[in-house]
Amino acid sequence: MWGNPQSNNQQRGGNSMTVFNGKSVYGAIVSGCVCVLKKPALRAEKRTIEDTAEEIRRFDEAKETAVSQLQELYDMYIDQIGEPNAQIFNIHMMMLDDEDYCDSITGMITDGHVNAEYAVEQTSEVFAKMLESMDNEYMRARSADIRDVCQRLISNLSGVPRDFGDIPENAVVCADDITPTEAALLEQRNIAAFVTAFGSPISHTAILAHSMDIPAVIGTGSDLLARAKDGDEAIVDGFAGQVILSPDPDAKSRLDAKRRARTSTAADQETRTLDGKRVTLLACDTTQIPEYADGVAVLDCREIENEEQQYEFYRSIAEIADYSKAVIRLAAISPYDPRRHEKYQVQIRAALRASSHGSPSILFPMITTVTEARKILGACDEIRNELTAEGLDCSEDSRLGFMIETPAAAIISDLLAPMADTLMIDSDRLARLTLARSEGSVFSEEFAEGQRAAVLRLIEYCARNAVKNGARIGICGSLAADTSLTEEFLRMGIDKICAPSYLLEDIRAAVMNTDLSAG
Repeated sequence: MWGNPQSNNQQRGGNSMTVFNGKSVYGAIVSGCVCVLKKPALRAEKRTIEDTAEEIRRFDEAKETAVSQLQELYDMYIDQIGEPNAQIFNIHMMMLDDEDYCDSITGMITDGHVNAEYAVEQTSEVFAKMLESMDNEYMRARSADIRDVCQRLISNLSGVPRDFGDIPENAVVCADDITPTEAALLEQRNIAAFVTAFGSPISHTAILAHSMDIPAVIGTGSDLLARAKDGDEAIVDGFAGQVILSPDPDAKSRLDAKRRARTSTAADQETRTLDGKRVTLLACDTTQIPEYADGVAVLDCREIENEEQQYEFYRSIAEIADYSKAVIRLAAISPYDPRRHEKYQVQIRAALRASSHGSPSILFPMITTVTEARKILGACDEIRNELTAEGLDCSEDSRLGFMIETPAAAIISDLLAPMADTLMIDSDRLARLTLARSEGSVFSEEFAEGQRAAVLRLIEYCARNAVKNGARIGICGSLAADTSLTEEFLRMGIDKICAPSYLLEDIRAAVMNTDLSAG
């Protein structure tokens, strides 16, 4: 979504050294020889079929084989990368069991009298493009999983194995994109790193690379494959998200010094910049929270109308992390919902009751006016008094704040900050609403730099207002996970960063290698 445009790629010294910028997936600095990945051609030719029942049988058989293959991968990797990460292969099995997906394939075979390979390819592309059109980056990244499942099915149907031929040891594998299956196959080849022209930092491939300790940089742009040649020397800087082809002596020396300077950090050491600024790291998932994470950020709470169930949901968070450092975004209620006030009351009552377990930051979403913000805070005071009168525990000093998701909230952040303990910027929602994108829109790469500039200016404005008024200021979403922006955010005054657990290690490294007193 936020990939650096190709114009950021630098070519130095004629045709000798070329530097590509992308997104870091796993922090490490490695060197090796380029190997451009040669994938088998698995395109499906359209054929007319008379016996559609036999063709559906072929599809069912290929599907059963695919499930067995994925189960084998799951069993192979569960101990190596952990059960939550190995679930990637279970998700692919679930896709193969999806009724809409399978019915679309068999329906195309039956109605169109086409071969199974063609039906699989066409149906998969429809589903993949549907996912790519979604506003949610997580769902957009799932399009790669659909295409991976498609390739597996076509391989089984055609009998063409998914093999890459000879890949030398310690290779820096370069490709347009790499699927989770391909990442698993490459892991067995003892490669040094992989680099892709496209892809998402929250794709399942990125998660696998991180959990398998494979240095990777993704989203470098299409020029990568035009310039990368088999056998070229390459250095992958997984901390900076850079790939250097044919590095010159100065680049080698600089990166070698950087590699030596990277020292392991104790898990119990606080996350601070080199000049001592404390930064709070929050995991926005609850599957594998690192020891060094300060807490969790539950930013997509469900709307549960039953107060007790809502309370139990909030309270359960206290059982997996330090609740006093948790951040909870209440579920947004449509302004057109006639029961909006009642539903908000249920959420606030449950959240305030749960605050007796450690006073998390409770954040209210989709704020657009100061009047609305004041009404919400007033309602919290009233509800707190009601709970006390009912003999129910709740914290007297609950930390309340607002999500900065709308341009309106960003613009009035100077007025919201004095009322809030915390402001949390959702970079994805703020970007979509600022740039007037619909729910089904795609953030196209050619507009990436313009998007960044506009949204970053709003983020800086919010951060300055928060700091000026003594409020904590955090950020979540795609930009929060971009380590190339970490120092910039810290200089703005941001002191909380929320990201998926598997990305926190790289963000932590970026924080701890930043000196805000310099420059």
